[in-house]
Amino acid sequence: MRKLVGSCLCKRVQIEVPDDFEYMGNCHCSECRKFTGSDYSSVGGISSDKFRYTSGEEFVTVYSKSAETELAFCQCCGSSLFSRKLKTGKHNIRLGILDDAPSHKPSFHIFTGSKAPWNEINDDLTQFEEGPVK
Repeated sequence: MRKLVGSCLCKRVQIEVPDDFEYMGNCHCSECRKFTGSDYSSVGGISSDKFRYTSGEEFVTVYSKSAETELAFCQCCGSSLFSRKLKTGKHNIRLGILDDAPSHKPSFHIFTGSKAPWNEINDDLTQFEEGPVK
């Protein structure tokens, strides 16, 4: 399995994940916008046991957003790295931190009902007003 490497802006934090995302999508919720500083967040979901730091774990700060979700960022440069879903055992890797291009690309938009008012979605990807139907 091909491995993807990723890093924060200052390169202190480095990660490795297999090119085996279970899903890839764009989240438009207000919390992702605040955490990333962008109008949406592109993420790839992978089982937490497939995620590994190759260096700099000591520079990662974790914010407990809720009982279900932790957010991780580099304490040196502020780069948003991933969210960890505690109940499902998934890491949602911010695709922007990847130094390598994954073999797939995002296939959906979620929380479009609360997207930034200036953001126009101009693609044909599946859209969900809230989260995807389970």
